[in-house]
Amino acid sequence: MNDRGYHTIWDITGASARLLSNEKILHRFFLTALQASGFTVISDMIHKFSSGGEGVTGIFLLSESHLSYHTYPERGYISIDVYTCGKNNQSINDGISAFFGADVQVNRRTL
Repeated sequence: MNDRGYHTIWDITGASARLLSNEKILHRFFLTALQASGFTVISDMIHKFSSGGEGVTGIFLLSESHLSYHTYPERGYISIDVYTCGKNNQSINDGISAFFGADVQVNRRTL
């Protein structure tokens, strides 16, 4: 383990409202991507909103830190926050890019 934190914040627009309101697909994607990237998922929580929008909020507690996301399907928008301690998060970032594809607009910042 190195002594560095890796923090990447994503703002993605133009994503499918159908995808952004499907908590099962989103959960499966993030869980699979985290595991494939070698992160250790300790716990997770997902909430599907039923009034005031059809959005989804999810969080994965990792032994290395966390990944959280919030969707706004009515605006085609998802916010994703990935923070890892001591392990580079590039592999999960690559997975997120591939999952949402080239047809979306991405503002990604790594701190």
